[in-house]
Amino acid sequence: YYVGMGLSGLGLVLFLSNFCIAGCSFGGDSFPSFQEHRSEMQYSMFRAIGGMILIGLGQFLMRVGAHGWAGSGILLDPQKARKEREPMNRATGGMINDALEEVDVLKSLKPEQIIKVKCRSCAALNDETAKFCNQCGKLV
Repeated sequence: YYVGMGLSGLGLVLFLSNFCIAGCSFGGDSFPSFQEHRSEMQYSMFRAIGGMILIGLGQFLMRVGAHGWAGSGILLDPQKARKEREPMNRATGGMINDALEEVDVLKSLKPEQIIKVKCRSCAALNDETAKFCNQCGKLV
């Protein structure tokens, strides 16, 4: 994962360095010859393309490092993918649950479990702690 992150960073520096170099070359007093300009443009093009390739390779390595070969979709084995992605999925689900527990509105929406007892004679529902039926008054 970290090797991929380093390659992506190096590729980004290589790619963005073209813009810095191009901006600095406009302020010179003398104009370069066509051959010098052409070789500089070729070098700049290779640096930009190399930077893009390093960014792509780094992103690929980061994905494989984070999710494993099967989890990143390279090996098409759903059982291995599920096993390799399980820690990431558990962490993601845990973060979502932690965030939802912080919301006060959702805490008040949780239904409380109410247990009712059916009366033997009239079949009315009464509270669990009731000794007599609320409808007929007989012993529950």
